[in-house]
Amino acid sequence: MSASEVETRPAGFAPEPGIGLPLAIGAFGFAVLMLGLADARVFSPAAGGIFVPVAFGTGAFGLGIGGLWEFRANNTFGGTFALFYSAFLLTTGLMLKVFQPGIVDASSQAAFNDAFGAWLILWCIFTFMLSVGAYHINMPAFVAFVLLAVPYGILGIASISAPGDLSDTLTKIGGWVLIVDGATAWYLAWALAVNSFIGDRLPLWPYPYTRKAAAPPPVTSKPAAAL
Repeated sequence: MSASEVETRPAGFAPEPGIGLPLAIGAFGFAVLMLGLADARVFSPAAGGIFVPVAFGTGAFGLGIGGLWEFRANNTFGGTFALFYSAFLLTTGLMLKVFQPGIVDASSQAAFNDAFGAWLILWCIFTFMLSVGAYHINMPAFVAFVLLAVPYGILGIASISAPGDLSDTLTKIGGWVLIVDGATAWYLAWALAVNSFIGDRLPLWPYPYTRKAAAPPPVTSKPAAAL
């Protein structure tokens, strides 16, 4: 291949980092809100199975597409969190919809609840780990991660606990925290999607948590050395 052909070859597609995040975060917000509404008993727990198609068709799909976009843009944190939580929604939906009956038949409902609670507690720990990175991005991102980790832990304990008032109370508390988390995720997705053309009117309080990112210090040129 000649040098002229190399020079005229079109550059590869390289999206800007962050371009897939509104889709990923907004889709995850839908799944979180539906689960929170069910756990908080805003609608009947008997209809809680609606979470599974939302988790598959909206949450996992949007997170997967957005995460791949972020990896293509060389945004490691954005791509990692999006694909991890896409996998979480897919796996959790399969656990609840497909594999739960077989596991219960092989052991018991209590054994499944214990295992599912352990699964949620593992994600509580992992989400707190990712919140360290989110802390250095902006305030809504950090709040969204923390508000996600907390109900993971609460709902994990509720699943492990024996059925009764304690388990029901913890589930409702976890559900309301998830609702707040989903609303935070929606705000973050909204701001990321529209701020580029409305002039940063929706504050994101970037680290270190000012309304706008601090301007870099002016560069002062050093006087030329005397010859």
